[in-house]
Amino acid sequence: MGENGCQKKALGVCGLTLVLASITLFGICMGSYVHLGPDDQVLLKRATGKYVKNGPWEGQLHPFHEKTRRKAELLDPLQYAVVQDILTSIMRTEIGPKLLFLGPYDELKSTNQKIVLENHEYVVLNDHLTGAERVVRGPDTVVPEVTETYEGIQSAVFVNLGTAVVTRNKFTGLLALITSCSNPSGVWFPQPLDEVVDIRELIHVLPHEAMVVRDVDGRTTVYSGREAQSSGDGQCRSADNSGVGGTAFFLPPSSKIVRMRWSVYRNGNEELADPTPEPAPAPETGATTTPPAPSPTPAPTPK
Repeated sequence: MGENGCQKKALGVCGLTLVLASITLFGICMGSYVHLGPDDQVLLKRATGKYVKNGPWEGQLHPFHEKTRRKAELLDPLQYAVVQDILTSIMRTEIGPKLLFLGPYDELKSTNQKIVLENHEYVVLNDHLTGAERVVRGPDTVVPEVTETYEGIQSAVFVNLGTAVVTRNKFTGLLALITSCSNPSGVWFPQPLDEVVDIRELIHVLPHEAMVVRDVDGRTTVYSGREAQSSGDGQCRSADNSGVGGTAFFLPPSSKIVRMRWSVYRNGNEELADPTPEPAPAPETGATTTPPAPSPTPAPTPK
């Protein structure tokens, strides 16, 4: 009896251990059974690396792999995301609309808004990797490359008969005057490496006026309201603009106005009096004025 009792006791302990082991194994296995929704993801880590499982999905995962649940990133139509691979350090853009599931070695760096340009707008994008510059005109929706930056959305320059724009090429340094003659569309967008230097208004010279302009080489040009001016420097001038109408021009690049003169009319040899004579100086404070003494009366001559 004693021997049989020991055997029964040993069998009971073994059976209880087996039951506990089965329950434990079942619990571990059921703990690795997952249900993934449409925007769910599981990141699993094992000895040889990482891998992901995207939803919607349900099933049994490896019970001894480390698991991390995370949500996918929802990008709307006006958004894009910058993602970096932590193994290669290569960055890329993911453009919405989409449900973005990251890879096992992906890291979400930022979520940004796309650049939306209207008809009269443009943006200058500079690539810090290659040094290249590109200009994108509206209407458009722009997604910059991961190595590109921009300072903001800019408006085009409207040129017409009364307004012109002076531009500089950042590669050559040359200045150019853009008028409605050289840009008939009336809306000026820069080319790559172009920048706006100045917005210039049309200068009017009346028929009785003249203006002297000197350029960077020292050459002077006289714009007279009574003489017709030839077209040049991209300026718009009519074939006959002399007479009572005067003339008008845009100041060319690298030029400055020297002086402005107008006609003075005289009657014969009569000198033209100063229209604004200087006032007589005021007497000093505290000083007294003495009237001039009368001139002596000459004595009568005796006859």
